[in-house]
Amino acid sequence: MKINFFLKSTPLNYQRQILLDFADSIGGNCIKSEGYEECDVAVIFGSWKKSPKKKWKLMLQHHFTKVDVVENHRGKPLIVIETPLLGRTISDEHKEYRVGLNHFMRGLADFNNKNSKPDRFNKLGLKIKPWRKKGDHVLIVGQNMFDASLFGIDFEWWTKNTIQHLRKHTDREIRFRDHPENKDQMKNLIDTYKWCNVTYSNSGSINDDLKNAHCTIAYTSGSSVDSILSGIPVITCSEYNFLWPISSHSLEDVENPKCNKREQLLYDLAYTQWTVEEIRQGKPWQHLTSK
Repeated sequence: MKINFFLKSTPLNYQRQILLDFADSIGGNCIKSEGYEECDVAVIFGSWKKSPKKKWKLMLQHHFTKVDVVENHRGKPLIVIETPLLGRTISDEHKEYRVGLNHFMRGLADFNNKNSKPDRFNKLGLKIKPWRKKGDHVLIVGQNMFDASLFGIDFEWWTKNTIQHLRKHTDREIRFRDHPENKDQMKNLIDTYKWCNVTYSNSGSINDDLKNAHCTIAYTSGSSVDSILSGIPVITCSEYNFLWPISSHSLEDVENPKCNKREQLLYDLAYTQWTVEEIRQGKPWQHLTSK
């Protein structure tokens, strides 16, 4: 079996080193070229999004590599390494990474994690707070406007539409927390809704915005996970959100969002991600191929 690890799917040297070590642990080939090379299994670092071929020259090189691999490797196993869902930090470098088969999002990737044991979640040392009975504001969590997990949706349009629909069903303060990489790009939009008690968060920590929150509204943001760990229910607006199975989906539920059992879903999420050392030892490969 020929397994190719595409080093130029990431511009970051430490991520390339993870790919090198992962390849060494399972006998893979490290590909240094920018484009796809034929193989049985392809491994890339990071997500991708569709783009017309005429725009490929405008892509950053690592995005081109990922799109070229995905487009030419169709129908064969693809392993994708992405940022984690549990224990996330605002950083390019993480202690753990999500490793999925054929994709990186819920409903599209296979993580071989259904009905997982609690052991990996327990090792993370994360606390699950009781569901909050009282809260003040509704928190909308923003995303990088070019995030691949948006699948091409216009995030400004989604935000405006969400605010307008929420205001029909609640009188609470609606607080918008922008994604750090947007650098306040959404602030002017949010300020146009000041008149109806919509505010723009200037907090550096999501924990500050979750404090006293009644519920959270999210598209595919990983902040959804932070929210339920803090005991704050989430309304998810995309089936690709990892919390879709246990959350409300309609903005009409804003005053009474679902507070379903979370434990098994969190145990399953813990089996989507692996420490850097485990990746270097090839453990995600062993897990994904153990079905």
